[in-house]
Amino acid sequence: MIIRISFLLAWMPRWKKKIESYCELNDVDMQTAVHEALNEFINMHGEEIAQLIAGYRAMGNLNEEICDEFTACEAEAYSHFC
Repeated sequence: MIIRISFLLAWMPRWKKKIESYCELNDVDMQTAVHEALNEFINMHGEEIAQLIAGYRAMGNLNEEICDEFTACEAEAYSHFC
């Protein structure tokens, strides 16, 4: 998996200096540092992430029904603003 470092740094500019300092201190490239950090996070929180995924999957059909139910209302409301 390739992580787009430029996207991450644009999203979190305040961390750029910290990440650069870490990489320089530990003689590691930024791609490797971010990849290792994400792997560590996933290893630490894997169970919670799996529970969230399962919950979103379980609620998917209900959420789709709710969206379908309100599509007409949203379209009508939108038509008043455009």
